[in-house]
Amino acid sequence: MALPEEITVIILSWLPVKSLIRFTCVSKRFRSIILSDPNFAKSQFHAAHDRKILHHRLLCARLLCSFTPGLPLFKSLDLETPSFGHHSSVRELKFPSPSPTTSISLLGSCNGIVFLAFSKKVFCVWNPSTGFFKELPDPGLLYDENHSFRYGVGYLSATDEYKLFIRSAQYSVFSSRAQTWKRLEVFPESCPFSIRGTLLNEALHWISHGNGVMAFDLAQEKFRKMTLPDYYDEYNINQCADLGVTAEGCLSFAFSTGHASDCICVWVMKEYGVLDSWTKLFSFKFLCPPKDQWGFGSVVVLGTSIAAHIYNVIEDEDYGTSYADGTGWIKILHKEEDKRGMYWIEGSNINMIQYQESLLRLDD
Repeated sequence: MALPEEITVIILSWLPVKSLIRFTCVSKRFRSIILSDPNFAKSQFHAAHDRKILHHRLLCARLLCSFTPGLPLFKSLDLETPSFGHHSSVRELKFPSPSPTTSISLLGSCNGIVFLAFSKKVFCVWNPSTGFFKELPDPGLLYDENHSFRYGVGYLSATDEYKLFIRSAQYSVFSSRAQTWKRLEVFPESCPFSIRGTLLNEALHWISHGNGVMAFDLAQEKFRKMTLPDYYDEYNINQCADLGVTAEGCLSFAFSTGHASDCICVWVMKEYGVLDSWTKLFSFKFLCPPKDQWGFGSVVVLGTSIAAHIYNVIEDEDYGTSYADGTGWIKILHKEEDKRGMYWIEGSNINMIQYQESLLRLDD
C-alpha cells in the first residue's frame, strides 16, 4: 500500500540534497516536488539546518574577463571530505546560461543560492545543486571604472528576504521581496578594501582602509564601523587579507604578507563588536610549499579549517615582471601541515565562494 503523499513529503524532507536530486528521476511528481515546490525546499533546508547536516561545498570558477577568452569553468569541491581536492570529491558543473561572451563575477552565496554579475551590469541568481537560474531586474546602475566594484549578499529571516549590495559609482541594494533596486542615501566613513562582503548577524562586513571593518546592516540599511586587531606591531603591512566566519559563528580575520616564506595568521572576534575580544587563533607556515615559486592570495576561515588561495609565480626575465599562471586552494585542518589537501587549476582569473547544498530558489 502506497504511503499518503503528505507522509512521503515529510520523509523526503529529511533526505540530503544529493539523494533528492537523484530521486527526481523516479517520477514526474517527485521531480515537481523536489525542484519546483518552494514550501518543500524550505522544509528540507530547515530540517537539514536543525539537524546540522547542511553540506558545505566550495564553488571554484575560472571566470571570463577581457584577457581570458574561452568558456567559463565551474567546479564544486566537497569541503567536508578528508580527501579535499581528490577527483572523487569534485563535480564539474554545467552553467545554465548560454555561453557568455562577457566577464562574470561571483558576488556571493546565501542558503545555496549563488549571485553573479555579467560585465558588472546584468545580475543573476543560480542554484548549483538544482540548476535553477534567473536574471534579476535591470538595476540601471552607473558603472565607472574609476570606482572599485564591491558587493555582498545576505538573508533576513524575519522577512524571508534576500538582499544584494553593490558598490560602484553609487551604493545600491536589491530586495528579493520588493523585486526592486534602491539607491542608498547613506555612506560609510571609509571605503571597503576587500571585495566581497562577509555575512554575519544579518550584516555584511568588509575590511576597510585604516585597519578597520566596514559593516552594513541589511535590515536597517545603515553602515557602522568596527576595528581589526592591532597586528601591525608584529607583522608588516599585509598584502592579502580576508574576513570569514568560524564554525562557532564568530567573525574571523586571516592574512599573510603574500610570500611563501611567511605565515598565514588567523584571528577570531570571540564577542561580536568587542575590540578586546579579538584573539589570535594560530599562525601557519608551510614547511614544504606546494610550488617552487608561489604566493598567497586571499585566506579565508571556513568553519573549523582555512582555505588559502595560492598562485604559481612565473618570472618574465625579458620584461622584469611576474604573473600568476595557475591558481589553487589549500584546505588546512587546524594548523597541521600533514592535514591539508590541495586543488589546482591552470590559468588565471579564478575565484571561489563557499555555498550550501539546498533546493531553494528565488521566485518573484
